[in-house]
Amino acid sequence: MKKLLTLSLIGSSLLLGSNHAKADWDFWAVDYSGDPSVGNRIYTCVSETSECTLRTTKVFQDNAWAPANSYVNDDNELVIYGSGGNLHSYNFETNTWTDKGAGWTANYQKVFERPDIVKNSDGSVTIGQGDSVIGIDNEGIEQGGEDLLKKKSNGEIHIGKNSWITKEENGRQKVWAKNAAGNSIPIDYTNGTKLLINGRDVEQSINNVGALSAALTGLPTVPTDTTLACGIGTGTHGGDFAFSGGCASKVNEKLSINYAASMTMPGQDYAGDFEDTFSARAGFVWKLGKSVKPTLISMKEKEKMEEKIYSLEENNKKIISQNTDLKQKNQSIISQNKALLARLERLEKIALGDLKTKDLAVYQLK
Repeated sequence: MKKLLTLSLIGSSLLLGSNHAKADWDFWAVDYSGDPSVGNRIYTCVSETSECTLRTTKVFQDNAWAPANSYVNDDNELVIYGSGGNLHSYNFETNTWTDKGAGWTANYQKVFERPDIVKNSDGSVTIGQGDSVIGIDNEGIEQGGEDLLKKKSNGEIHIGKNSWITKEENGRQKVWAKNAAGNSIPIDYTNGTKLLINGRDVEQSINNVGALSAALTGLPTVPTDTTLACGIGTGTHGGDFAFSGGCASKVNEKLSINYAASMTMPGQDYAGDFEDTFSARAGFVWKLGKSVKPTLISMKEKEKMEEKIYSLEENNKKIISQNTDLKQKNQSIISQNKALLARLERLEKIALGDLKTKDLAVYQLK
């Protein structure tokens, strides 16, 4: 507990400077009440204010204890070395005493604990012992030769062996990361951790923008064969959905206006305020230059054209029927003409005296 508290205080000093918050209690204190039935009183004290608070009392054997052999263990329990070498530990969190029996220190005149915190000649501080020792110098904190927290001379603060780095520069707090080779690498917020900016989920916000934009593209912008056209639409991106609605109005042949809005599905976590889930657009369309009829036609124009085509087809049928009748009449006229020509030839022969009797017998005059 002492190691963790020391690391926290030093780390805060490196990152935040010399500003100190008001401390919680930081000392145990013991005195004798003067009443054998009450025994010794146990306090917690705040060294900055010299204020102490009574926590409990304890009657030891013969109301005697050895301050020199008493201590605070790693669980922040007060361990009292009572008469006869018996140890009594007090847990502040549970407000309970535990009698642990005789301690090993009773076999010696005096015992000395190796300090966990040592200040070295170069000004650095080491905490702990063995492989878990933590070193602290004016640049930062390291363990086992690997940096845990390091503040460079250029103002960069490095966290971890392969550093997560931050630096305040020109009114901005810059953040980046490097690998063991010193090359910049991506920072990946993973395992379900969300990156929030002003309380908004960045990944979800990106998906919402895509969904809102996709939903707006499904709405009309310029009406064609009517003065007003409205519609609804939907869009999705990254698993998030949005819905939209809007209208387009044709003011005249040259000017059209359109307006629409879209909104994401409700119930999203870290989506921000209402304006963060809402999108809208409005626009004007002016036709510039000489007006050219479009190659596409409206349904109304198509119906009129189909009526005209049908009428032409009917007229063509009538003309074809009339042509057929004319052909038949023409054939009849041709036949009559042939008969008349034949008669004319016989008459010519009679007139010339070249007609024989058998020719007269064959053709009977009507």
